[in-house]
Amino acid sequence: MDPVAPGPGRGALAAWRLALASFTLAALTGAFLRFGMYLGLPWGLQLGDVRHAHSHLMFFSWATPALALAAHAALARSGRRLPGGAALAAAAAVAGLAAYVPFLLSGYRLLPVGEKELPLSMMLSGVNGLVWYVLAASYAAGSRRAPRTPALRLMDGAVTLLVVSTLGVLLLMADGLRGTSTPRSVSANAEFFLTLFADGWFGLGLLGALAATRCRGAAPRGFGAATWALAAGLCVRSGARLAAEHGLALGQRWLEGAGGLVAAAAWLWLAVALWRGLEGRATTGSAAAKASLLLVGLKALVEVALALPAGEAFVAREGLRVLFLHAYLLGAVTLGLASFGRAWLGRDAWRGLGAFSVAVAVMVGLLLPLTGLWPAALRGFWALPAAAFSSLGPALLGGYALLSTRPAARA
Repeated sequence: MDPVAPGPGRGALAAWRLALASFTLAALTGAFLRFGMYLGLPWGLQLGDVRHAHSHLMFFSWATPALALAAHAALARSGRRLPGGAALAAAAAVAGLAAYVPFLLSGYRLLPVGEKELPLSMMLSGVNGLVWYVLAASYAAGSRRAPRTPALRLMDGAVTLLVVSTLGVLLLMADGLRGTSTPRSVSANAEFFLTLFADGWFGLGLLGALAATRCRGAAPRGFGAATWALAAGLCVRSGARLAAEHGLALGQRWLEGAGGLVAAAAWLWLAVALWRGLEGRATTGSAAAKASLLLVGLKALVEVALALPAGEAFVAREGLRVLFLHAYLLGAVTLGLASFGRAWLGRDAWRGLGAFSVAVAVMVGLLLPLTGLWPAALRGFWALPAAAFSSLGPALLGGYALLSTRPAARA
């Protein structure tokens, strides 16, 4: 039986179900995107806009609400609570869903609304940002003077980077409202936000979720230092890249690389430390947690490569970014959060997790034929349909998990 940390209730399960519904919609949108790559998209939709709708829904309405619940669980393990935790998780999911259609129709461009054209997707991203700020303030209040467990140390770093990442959203909104957006500025601001959000908020928050529910024992010496080294390394890496794209700090590729190397080393150290503290009892949820930590380790190794000019060039030349992105976000983050959900809310929070894990492995594996690492003699048009059909697996199994959840959380 999966272990259960104290704290969940009906509100938490309702927020979890909403996040799981959002995951299913986002995964179906991703599958729609894959089929559109070789069959074409209907209704005048553009591939880039559908990709933004897919990724933002995963970020805003799946992972963020789940991590809000993970912060609640981490505080519960310390005898504290996240004020309004379940409501904030639900609000994050709803705000993300509100931005879905504008991103689907226009991406980061202006969208006709009546007789005006508005940067509606960016405006609604701002609403999401307000929810995140309230979440950060609530976490600060709930964790004030709490003993710093490994989970809380990781959540401290995660929430900090959640707030820092919103600088990219503010820059996007400012350019959109002033009408000064350019393709380069939009790309630079969006990359700063999405990269720091995914690597910082998700990366540290995921580890915090596993530490709160799947790991036992005291933190090893240096755990807090490693947490803040990861946070600092990610900030330096993304900040140097943003400054360079805006022409404010040219010639600072070395600073970006140094930040990436520090982050990679800290990520690997934390993943190993948590692996050693994993529960001994074998369950489906604990297997998913182990797979998540292994993929975090892979993420750390990829960051080492990206920090070096030769490694970055190799990844770009061989077209490996999409493969690594899905191995991290769908593999490490989603499997880890599913494992957390089972541990905190009970087995019924994610039924079929074993089959889902296999479907994720198949989907990520079938991205390999789309890269330069795949033997040229075995390439063919079949790779695009294979990638598209494989993307249906996680989406359908996510829907099954949603329909299988119970109406009340298990104590």
